[in-house]
Amino acid sequence: MGSIWIREFTGGLDTRRRPETTQGGTLIEATDGHVNRGGEFEQRAAFVLSHTLPTGTTGLAYDKTGLVVFGDAEASPAMPAGVRYQRLQHVDDVQLEQVLSADLYAGKLYVVGEFSDGSRVHFYDGVRVDDWYDGRARVSFTLTRVIEPAAIEFITINGVRIIPPGPITLSADFSTSAERIADAINGFVSEPNYTAASRGATVIIVADTAGTTANGYGLSVSGDSDNVQITTVFAAMAGGADPSTVFVPGSFVKTVGSKVYSLSDSNLHFSGIQRPTEWQTDATGAGFIDLSTESSGAEDLVALAKYQGFIAIFAERTIQVWYVDPDPALNKQVQVLNNTGTGCARSMTQFGDNDLFYLAESGLRSLRARDSSNAAATTDIGVPIDDLVTDALSELGENGMKRVIGLIEPRDSRFWLVIGDRIFVFSYFPGSSVSAWSVYRPGFVVDDAVVFRQRVYVRSGDRILAYGGTGPKREYDDTPARARLPFLDGDAPARQKRLTGVDASLDGVWRLSVSTDPNAPEAMDVVGILNQTTFGLGQVPVMGGGTHVSLLLESEGPGPHRLASLVIHYDSDEEAT
Repeated sequence: MGSIWIREFTGGLDTRRRPETTQGGTLIEATDGHVNRGGEFEQRAAFVLSHTLPTGTTGLAYDKTGLVVFGDAEASPAMPAGVRYQRLQHVDDVQLEQVLSADLYAGKLYVVGEFSDGSRVHFYDGVRVDDWYDGRARVSFTLTRVIEPAAIEFITINGVRIIPPGPITLSADFSTSAERIADAINGFVSEPNYTAASRGATVIIVADTAGTTANGYGLSVSGDSDNVQITTVFAAMAGGADPSTVFVPGSFVKTVGSKVYSLSDSNLHFSGIQRPTEWQTDATGAGFIDLSTESSGAEDLVALAKYQGFIAIFAERTIQVWYVDPDPALNKQVQVLNNTGTGCARSMTQFGDNDLFYLAESGLRSLRARDSSNAAATTDIGVPIDDLVTDALSELGENGMKRVIGLIEPRDSRFWLVIGDRIFVFSYFPGSSVSAWSVYRPGFVVDDAVVFRQRVYVRSGDRILAYGGTGPKREYDDTPARARLPFLDGDAPARQKRLTGVDASLDGVWRLSVSTDPNAPEAMDVVGILNQTTFGLGQVPVMGGGTHVSLLLESEGPGPHRLASLVIHYDSDEEAT
């Protein structure tokens, strides 16, 4: 008679190897739960609805007054208690699509908004920061009459057609018609190329690149003139500026010391000292560094973060570590790391005192000091789940990558990597040798997430949910936590084993299933419902046999649930078969 004792689950989820060669103490499935400080697997808390938002807002941030969401409407919609609305208005009054980055400076929000015409605008405390300028020429026209049937046949700029051949059919609904025209422009590639956005009955056309070349280019719109009338705000493209003379707004901002730092193409910009809205060099301490002159691969910077006493600036395939000082003359490069980086700006998360987590194209990585010299090196902290992370990442488009979020859940200091409808969770408690991944499946897509007043708040559509609820006690629901063991062999992988029973130490109600065929892991037999620790009460009888055995435990009913340890009992032949 033999037994396999699974004392703890300190290794967490590990998908690197086949289920029959994965070592004990790990899990091949760990869903909607995590490993606690004692190495036990426990159910996650509930995501509890805390606020229902009106339509027409986007993003989620916080300031000293509470949670903040954003929009472009002049009149603030009716907001739930505890949530404030901040207007981000574009100079052309186009629609706010999303908030790309936000950070606090002196208790007020510095925000980068992305608008429907593709432009990015910086705001501080809801006011546009004038030192940043898009630099792309633009022109607009407004539909003033549409009598069906009606169509637009040609739209040209400087004689170049910017819509596909064939008429664009219009309806009497001005907004719908303007949206069709914008979609047609965006779906057609011309030389030079243009993008468009609609706002009500108005179509805004924007040059693809910054510069003065398009200024003065004439706009021509033609079609069924008897049934369609338009007015033009400008008869020709205007507003283009040489990128070398303006600061083209970047997508990422971060407060470091007494300045705000931002990235634009290859440039690291920094504001004046205690002047977050002043970026020109006439402001004391303001300036920029072209990092592409310091290292190749820095032509398109993505994000930056504090790293020990320095800052780390990330592109997709390179990282530069810099010492920065209030006096720009004292800024200096410390180190360059090649062949690693991130395209997901918001994945970067400070973890503990020395680690900086970020999502690379090959999986989750950590930037940390290599030795006492404090030279930075990368470590493969996410290797046990890299295949799951990269699969989730491959399902995202460019816009989805902007919504990948890293954060630290404050109660237990767990790291969360939020990718769409999945949250990859890292439980790290070195004092008890716990280094364990698991996955939460909340049942909805997470659009945004922040940590505010020691709670994680996530936004999904027009709902804000609090992890664990907003009360003094953590709330649980009946979401099933699933923990599945690898196919274990009792250190005798070729020996047949006749199963006799299972013992378990647990809290709550768990359904126990067994599988004995590594070639058919989905074939599971339910053998019992456990609602208390079985040691001393008699083992749960199990029939079946094979060379390997895998257990699946699923919690049932309202939580909390906890799974501490398991013992698999079996009889076997003395000689290997």
